[in-house]
Amino acid sequence: MGELSKILEQYAKKVLWKVLGFLFAKKQSEKLPLDLENVKSVLIVRPDRLGDVVLSLPVYESVKLSIPGVRLTALVDKSHTGLLTDNPDIDEVLAWDPKQPWRTLRILRREKFDLAFTLNKNFSATASLFTLVSGARCRVGYKQTQNAWMHDVQVVIDPEPRHEIENNLELLKAVGLRKITPNPKLFFSDKETEKITALLTAKNRYPDHPLVLIKPGTRVPEWGWRLEKFQAVTDHLLKTETAEVFLISGPGEETMADQFIRGMERTPVRLPPLSIKELGLLIQKSDLLFCNHTGIMHLASAVQTPVLAIFKHGEIARWGPYNTTSIILEERNSDALSPETVIESIEKLLNP
Repeated sequence: MGELSKILEQYAKKVLWKVLGFLFAKKQSEKLPLDLENVKSVLIVRPDRLGDVVLSLPVYESVKLSIPGVRLTALVDKSHTGLLTDNPDIDEVLAWDPKQPWRTLRILRREKFDLAFTLNKNFSATASLFTLVSGARCRVGYKQTQNAWMHDVQVVIDPEPRHEIENNLELLKAVGLRKITPNPKLFFSDKETEKITALLTAKNRYPDHPLVLIKPGTRVPEWGWRLEKFQAVTDHLLKTETAEVFLISGPGEETMADQFIRGMERTPVRLPPLSIKELGLLIQKSDLLFCNHTGIMHLASAVQTPVLAIFKHGEIARWGPYNTTSIILEERNSDALSPETVIESIEKLLNP
């Protein structure tokens, strides 16, 4: 019955988009490059997961540099709005709440955007709907079968592997934006700085040792390296006094964190809950982040902290660390990656 529901849902979406295409398809495309002097407001749509939002950060600075004085609005999932606070390139952040979709749609209808970018390289019905409802004079996105009718500027998907940051920036280049900066950046408040500084003072048992943050959890359990192997690496780092180790766990990973610490002779420091941006600042003040391929990994790119990432899924060329020293280890469809190999890689990153 569950499989039938998925099939019916997919069919309903296809029918819906065909109807919307018939009703709202534009008959004339914008001339390129755009007349940027007439662009006063821009909407960036990225209502996805944490990593996607982090990798969209260069878009905001590039738009502001390319169109001086423009008003820029970012639309992201409500759980990620904190990531964009204090960002001087963003004038307004719209929070997408899946439980209250009409609230976001009503706000979009009130705004008057000259230009809107749908950053999703793969088709997203949610992101496409937001861009459509925004009523933007010019809508830019990747050429996809499902919503080709709704974009005035359609960028053909390059079959060659390319990092997601570059995929996002390609949309800007397509309409004539030229002052492009590819590096993601986070901006921290004085309050956040004070909190993390105090946390390090209180929790760091060996401040003269390198600080390694370890994040064993992942959104899909099958995408994560085995917990026992993370424990073996942690145990080695602490017993040999190679590094101080802080354990990071996200929402819903409390049981996993309990299991991780239970039975270890030497335990890492278990951190209290932190906001996404506070975690980003902690990563910035650390010497290394060791994790699976997760959204947290991209925070290291935004603060230029070395990262060791284990990939059990996903395209490395598209989703790997960016703009920071890194080592990527793969373990695809096997259990072959040993703690010893990981320890050797950590030592290389800590002692370049």
